[in-house]
Amino acid sequence: MINDPEAHSETLTGVVLNGAHGIYDVHTEDGVLRCTLRGKLKKAFAQAQSAKSVSKSRPRYDKMLALPKSERIEHRDSSINALPVRLSVGDYVKLHRLDSKTGLIDEILPRQSALTRKDAGSTEKKPMQQTMLANLDQVALVFATAQPQPHFAMLDRYLAICESARIRPIICLNKVDLPYEPYVDEAAALYAQLDYLVIWTSYKTGEGVDVLRQLLREHTTLFTGPSGVGKSSLVNSIEPGMALKTGLVSEATGKGKHTTTGSQLYPLSGGGWLADSAGIRALATYDIESEELAWCFVEFRPYLGECLYSDCQHIDEDGCAIQQAVEDGVIDERRYRSYTRILSGEER
Repeated sequence: MINDPEAHSETLTGVVLNGAHGIYDVHTEDGVLRCTLRGKLKKAFAQAQSAKSVSKSRPRYDKMLALPKSERIEHRDSSINALPVRLSVGDYVKLHRLDSKTGLIDEILPRQSALTRKDAGSTEKKPMQQTMLANLDQVALVFATAQPQPHFAMLDRYLAICESARIRPIICLNKVDLPYEPYVDEAAALYAQLDYLVIWTSYKTGEGVDVLRQLLREHTTLFTGPSGVGKSSLVNSIEPGMALKTGLVSEATGKGKHTTTGSQLYPLSGGGWLADSAGIRALATYDIESEELAWCFVEFRPYLGECLYSDCQHIDEDGCAIQQAVEDGVIDERRYRSYTRILSGEER
């Protein structure tokens, strides 16, 4: 009788914290296990890559976040979210526990979201996508109210990226303890009108920190924003010592440093995960296809399909419904300028 060490092994669900060279650290309810892929997964990846399909349905992130985290993990709809063709940080997996420290990954569960970019080795004829982080629930977009002045065109680009990836953005206006210009209030009101969540924080006074901490609970969150806006201090206010672990070091020089060579997830004591600096830099490299960019501006959506020409890019074409809405004051002119700059490649 052949003794199969997997016959009586325990099956667990876990999340990939990091990985390199086919070895992955996976967090499970029994702790972190060092895992490798079962051989059949490599064959499945190859087959999935050749038959890869992308859903045309674009549900917004709100519907996904209505479920508890455990249900979002266990009941992902593979008809909506295709199975991944590579294992990435943030992926949820089924695995067999082999002993107290190791496991074997049997299955990768469908993703609810992913930040991707064109693989450096791919071509225009045969483009391939590289997933930087999988299953992000939300992105905290941190901008200062002053010192430095907020660059709302950059925020518009980040919001468009979140819409494209179907990841909920949280607009965090930090350093609210400092005096700031009236246009900051006006911009915040506009984003709130567009149904974006806007919170005001100060790591010095503690304002908004508890609110942000609650928003992070039981979610996987990426922190990003320009240098000098107080990301590291804000993260440390939420979770002492976290900024050092994630590579969000002091911003006095305006530069961040990596503590890892790839993406990494770190657990929050209140529940949930924070993505590291590799993921933060990855957001800036995310590319939106020009044909879907208008959809990523939420206020444009009621007018899509109403233009005179079906291939309208909403720049200078006759009969453009979106340009008319801008002229009528229904769509904010500054937001429209952000759209045209992103489309032309100016806003990077």
